[in-house]
Amino acid sequence: MENFLSFTLGNAVTIISFIVGGIMFVNTIRKDVSYQGERLAGVEDEMKKMREVIISIARQEERMSAMDQRMLAQGSRIDDLIRRLDRS
Repeated sequence: MENFLSFTLGNAVTIISFIVGGIMFVNTIRKDVSYQGERLAGVEDEMKKMREVIISIARQEERMSAMDQRMLAQGSRIDDLIRRLDRS
């Protein structure tokens, strides 16, 4: 029973190494998490820029579609005018 409650230098070194290892592990995880947060902030900035570019492209597409509709309507009016002139 005496050996069960005895505390040796080896036990102390083992306990201290576990504690130091645990602290180092926690610090490493914290640094990794903060690094990932910085990387994600950069990705978010790039996504905002991409969103602005995509919105600009969509607006240009809408303008071109509207211009195409106007040109088709104008072409239709010209065709009607030519048909009326040919009948006269």
